[in-house]
Amino acid sequence: MKSLQWRMMAALGMAVAACWTVALCLLMSYLSHNQNSIWDDKLESIGNQILTTIPGDTTLDSPGPEALGRPRPTLQLRPGASSHTEPLAIQIWLVGQRLAFHSPGAPAQALRPDFQEGLATTMVEGQSWRAYSVSDRNGMVYVQVGYLHSAIDQELGRKAIIALALNTALLVMLGGLMWCAVSRSLRPLGRITAALRERRKFDLTPLPTVDIPREIRPLVESFNTLMTSLDHAVRAERRFIGDAAHELRTPLSALHAQAEVALHARNNDDKDAALRKLLDVSERSTRLSEQLLDLARLEAGLHASQREPAELSDLIVYVASEFELVAASRGLKIALLTAPCQIDCDVDEIGILLRNLLDNAIRYGRDGGRIRVSCGRRTAPQGDGVFVEVADDGPGVPPDQRGAIFERFHRVAGNKARGSGIGLSLVAAIAKVHNATIETCDGLEGCGFCIRIVFPAADTDRTTPA
Repeated sequence: MKSLQWRMMAALGMAVAACWTVALCLLMSYLSHNQNSIWDDKLESIGNQILTTIPGDTTLDSPGPEALGRPRPTLQLRPGASSHTEPLAIQIWLVGQRLAFHSPGAPAQALRPDFQEGLATTMVEGQSWRAYSVSDRNGMVYVQVGYLHSAIDQELGRKAIIALALNTALLVMLGGLMWCAVSRSLRPLGRITAALRERRKFDLTPLPTVDIPREIRPLVESFNTLMTSLDHAVRAERRFIGDAAHELRTPLSALHAQAEVALHARNNDDKDAALRKLLDVSERSTRLSEQLLDLARLEAGLHASQREPAELSDLIVYVASEFELVAASRGLKIALLTAPCQIDCDVDEIGILLRNLLDNAIRYGRDGGRIRVSCGRRTAPQGDGVFVEVADDGPGVPPDQRGAIFERFHRVAGNKARGSGIGLSLVAAIAKVHNATIETCDGLEGCGFCIRIVFPAADTDRTTPA
C-alpha cells in the first residue's frame, strides 16, 4: 500500500474499529447486566405488590376443617401488577404447598420448588425461569413470580440489534468524516505536486511556503535548499562553459593561424619559427584544458577526496623538482624552506594546488628573480595549523586586486605574462575543500607577491611538540 492517504485511513480505521469493538462489547455487557437487573427489580416489585393485595382472612392461624370449609376468597390483583403475558408467570401457594392461584400460562409446578425467599434461576418443565419468591410474615402464603429467560434473551437481542445498527451507522459516518479530514489534510501535498508538474524544464525556483503545514514544512524547505543549490550549480556550469569556450577560442585560433603560417612558409627558418609558436600555443592550450578539467571536477564534486595524513614538506620537494628546468630557463632560483609537518589531505589535489602556486610564481615573477617555497606549523595567536607559502620578488599584485585574482579567468591589468586565469581559482577551490584559509601579502623583501595557505593540522601532527 503506497498511498499515504490509504495508509492513514487504514491506521485510523483499525484504531476506530478496535475502539468500536471494545465499546460495543462493553455496551452489550452493560445491556445484559442492566436487563437482568431491571427484570429482577420488576419481579420483586410484582411479588411484593401481590402479597400486599391478598386479603387478610386468607392467612389462617391454624388450618382445620372449619377453615377448609370456608369459601375460597377471590384474589384481586392491582391493575398493572401483571402483564398477563405468557412469559410472566404468577403463583400463590398456601401452607402445605397448595397452589391457590396461578396466572394463565404459568406452570403447574412451583417456580421455586424449595420455596426459599429471594431471586433464583430455576428449571421448571424444561424451561429456564428467573423466579422471585416471597412469603407473608407467618409463612402461610407464598407468592412466586417468574419470567422466562428466553423472553429476556429475546428482548436483549432486540436491544442489541438496535444498538449495533446505531453504532454501525455512527461508524460509517465517522469513516466518512475521517476520509474528508485526511483528504483535506493532504491537499497541500496535492498543491505541491501540481506546482511541480506544471513547471517548465530547468525551472529551479523554490516552492512557495505559504499555507504549508508544519509537518511538511521541513520537507519543502529542504527541497527549496536543494533547488537553490542546483540553481547555483547550473548557473556556475553555464558560466563555466561560456568562459571556457571564450578562453579556448583564442588558443585554437592561434593554433590555426600558426599552422597556416607553417604550411605556407617559403623557407625552413620561417617554418621552424611557426612550428615553435605552434608548439608553444599547443602547450598553453593543453595546460588550459587540464586546468579547466580539474576545476570542473572540483566544482562538480567528482574529486572524491581520499583523505590521509601526508608530509607536506615531501610534497613540496617533489613538485618543486618538476619546475627546475622551467625556472632555470628564466634564470629563476627556487629556495625551499620546509619543516616537517603533516596535513590530512588528498595528495593529488594538494599536488595540483602546489603546481599552480609555483606555476603562477614562475609565470609572473621577474627574469633572474627568486622564489621561496616554505612550510611549517603555525601556532597561536594566529591559530594552530600548517601553512605553505610561495613568495616571489616580481612585480607583485596591487592590494586592491589581490582578492579578485582567485576568481575564474581573472588577470591582473597591465601584466604582460600570459596565463589562463584559472590556476589561482583552482587553488582557492582546493583550499576550500580542505577547510584551509588563504592569505596574501607582499613578497620577498617587501616587493613581489606572497600567497599563504593555512591548513588544519593533522591529528597526528597536533600531538607533536612544536
